[in-house]
Order: sequence, then structure tokens, then C-alpha cells
Amino acid sequence: MNTFNFLNLFFSDLILIPAGIMSYLPFRNKLKHRPKRLALGMCGIIVFFSALFSFITVKFNIDKTFSFFVLLFIMYFIYKQTLIADHAKSLAVFLWTCAMMSIITNVVYGYDALVNPASNSNALNVESTFLRITLSFFILAVFWSPLYDHGSRFVDMLVIPKIWVITIPISILFMTLNLCIKPVNYSTLYVDNIFATFWVLLIGMFFIMVILTVICYNIVFEIKESAKLQEEYHILQMKEAQYLSQQSYIENTAKARHDFKHTISLLDSLAATGDIDSIREYLKDYIQNMPESEIVYYCKNNSLNALLNHYMRQCKSEKIEFICKVSIPEKEISISTIDLCNIVGNLLENAVLACRELSEEDRKIDIKILERNMSNLYIVTTNSFNGYVKQKNNAYITTRQTGSGIGLKSIKSAAELYGGSAEFRNSDTEFFSNITIPFSS
Repeated sequence: MNTFNFLNLFFSDLILIPAGIMSYLPFRNKLKHRPKRLALGMCGIIVFFSALFSFITVKFNIDKTFSFFVLLFIMYFIYKQTLIADHAKSLAVFLWTCAMMSIITNVVYGYDALVNPASNSNALNVESTFLRITLSFFILAVFWSPLYDHGSRFVDMLVIPKIWVITIPISILFMTLNLCIKPVNYSTLYVDNIFATFWVLLIGMFFIMVILTVICYNIVFEIKESAKLQEEYHILQMKEAQYLSQQSYIENTAKARHDFKHTISLLDSLAATGDIDSIREYLKDYIQNMPESEIVYYCKNNSLNALLNHYMRQCKSEKIEFICKVSIPEKEISISTIDLCNIVGNLLENAVLACRELSEEDRKIDIKILERNMSNLYIVTTNSFNGYVKQKNNAYITTRQTGSGIGLKSIKSAAELYGGSAEFRNSDTEFFSNITIPFSS
């Protein structure tokens, strides 16, 4: 076995280390293991498999491109096991990184063609191997901050697998184009204007990939912001309804207080005559006509209180038993009011829709929003339902003909954004949701 070729191929495959780091940066909030431990473990795995595949490739004279793609295939499945993410999301990010690195590989071939015009891309040399690794780490440094900050935000925001699936063919297209323009013999680049075209294609693909990524990010961000504004507007509407209901109660009680002196005078007259039966009859009518407040003060968070009152009134109108207990600390918690209301609103909306399919006597929703040990906020709901569920990849999906069916995914995504978790399960008659959010992420 040629030791020089083995070492050259081995170090060339170490491009997977900066590529792997790039693939992990957007998933910084969805790692199954601590970053340092994961980095050391994955570097060790990459070194081991790079050495193994380099040995096999050189020993049995296997095409190095084919060998590298097999190595990529294995590395992806190891990579997927270290993430809290579905295949669509993890594969999309992995292939995007591969597409970016395929451009770097062709850049190295282009440089090698300038220095060694009589050589070819299958020839291994120390200079091109060093340049490939150096450029890979340079690209990693350039993209570190965008991927770590905006990339992770993008991964956390976009919870719809179909959109991630759409991005996969684009990355595959760029990888295929780079494979097609890979120069087998460098001499072919010197025919006519092929060399210039080669560099224009490489630079164009690089910027197109970056621009498409930025556009996709901005579209998702705008959609998310629009949904957030709609939710804020919805909460304001509920606050207005709560305010109007409270004003109505204040006006009614003010009128009752104004009339109370006449009531006292009448009761005094009846007491003077000893007419106890009339007093009892009058008090009975008076109590029945006393205005009742429809406002329940579940907590001091006005937005959450308005949301809970909204669903309390909805449950009352739809004959759904509504049990609610809230205990939120006055200290500031990590989750924003909007995200907290989004989680609670999605849970209660799903619960109300499920209860509508049952007879009135079986309708019940029980929600508890409690803190424990001043460290975690727990949102636990139990609601009755018809017992019919649909699952895909161990996740619940909508059973309704209309609706997006992303409510539970949105809840899970929001909880994980703050370092928490969301678990869902069901019995034959009840659906259970358990959300945990730490006070500080």
C-alpha cells in the first residue's frame, strides 16, 4: 500500500471536521449531548472513519469519490443520532453544508490546475490537501456567527418538515453541479474559455447558495413575526373583551350600591313591622338579581389571565367543564409572555376542538400552570377526547380534515427554544400534555 497516498487521502477527508462543526452550529439548542463532549466524540469518530476509508480506498484501489460518498452516508446517520430533530431538518442542514464544501473542493481543484496544469483531480498532493483543509476552516470561521446565531434561530423557528424537504433537492442540485464540473484532467480547463467559465460557475454557485439561504431565512422570519403580531392582536382582543366585561360588572355593582340605601330603608320598615316572610322573599329576589362577575383572576399576568378568561367563557358557552389552576412566581421567568400565551393558547384550542366531538356530559378540560422549586414552570393539561389519534414518526398529527396540524409542533418548538421539553400521550378517553420550561435557560 502507498503510504503517501494513504496519508494524503486521510488528511483530505479531514475536511469533515470543519464541515461537521458547520452542521452542528444551527442545532446548538437541539443537541443531545454537551457541546464539548460532542465535539471531542465526533472528531474522534471522523478521524477513525477517515483513516479506515482511506486505507480501504488505497488498499483496494477504489474510486475516492465513491468512497467519500459512502463515508458521508455513514457520518450523516451518526450525526442524526446526536440531534433532537427530525430527518427532514437534520438532512437539509447536512446537505447544505456538503454543498458548500463541494464548492470549496472545486476551488482547490481550480487552484491545483493553475499550479499543476498537467496533473488531474485524482492525483494527490500535500499542497492541495493543505489548501482544502485551510479553506474549509476559513469558511467555517466566516459562517460561524451567522450559523450560530441566525442559523439556530432559523432551525428553532421553522418546524414544518415539508419546507425543510423542499430545500433538500436544491442542495443536491448544487452538489451534482459541482460533481459535474469537477475537472478530471486539468488540461481540459485550458481549452477556449473553459477555465474562466469554471471560476464563474464556482463563484456564482457560492453566492447563489448564500442568497437563497438569506432569502429563505427572511421569509420564515417575516412569517414568524406576522404570526407573532397576530397572536399579540388576538391577546389584545381578549384583553379588550375582559376589560369590557369588567366595566359592565363595575357599572352594575355601582347601580346596586346606589340602590342599596333604598334596600336598607325597605328592610328596616319590614323589620319594624315584624314581617319576616316579606324580608326573606325580598332578600331572595335581591340575591338572584345581584350582578355576577365573569372575570376570574387566575394570575397577575394580564395577557395570560385574559387568554384563560377567553377560554373559560368559551368552555362555559359550549358546556365544557373547565378547571384551571395557575401559580406563576412574580420573578421574571425566561419565557416571554407571547410564547407562554402561544403554548397555552394552542393547548386549550386543541382541547376545545377535541371536546366538541363528545357529548356535553363528557366534555372536560383541566389545565395547571405551576412552578416547582423556583426552577421550572410546568404546564399540564388533561382533556377528554374521542380516543382516535394519528401518529407519524412517533409524533401526533392532526385528525381533522381542516387545519394545519402544527399546533403540537409549535408547542414543542417553543418549549425547546427555552431549554424545556414537551411531552404528549393519551389514554382511550383522555389526552395529556406536559410542558416543562426552566426559569432560566
